[in-house]
Amino acid sequence: MRISDTIKVILENDKLRVTEYSSTPGKDVCGKGMHTHAPHLSILLTDAFVRQTTADGKVQDFDLKAGTTFWSEADTHIAINSGNKPAKAYLIELK
Repeated sequence: MRISDTIKVILENDKLRVTEYSSTPGKDVCGKGMHTHAPHLSILLTDAFVRQTTADGKVQDFDLKAGTTFWSEADTHIAINSGNKPAKAYLIELK
């Protein structure tokens, strides 16, 4: 199910949701503006430079390589593609 031009639900059932996020330079990486995710697993499908701003204003820059996989607890943030190439990732959220 395509939610937008950049967000596509790949799989959803009663246990989890797998969402594919595509981002162009300067655009949101994994949601629109300040947003919240439930606990989730992220899998980078491409290299990506990401600037993340948390709800409390903390800013971090990440240089992520394709294949990078990491777990995140529930959080609220803005994540921007700060690189010069498109970026793509899967987020897997447990229900």
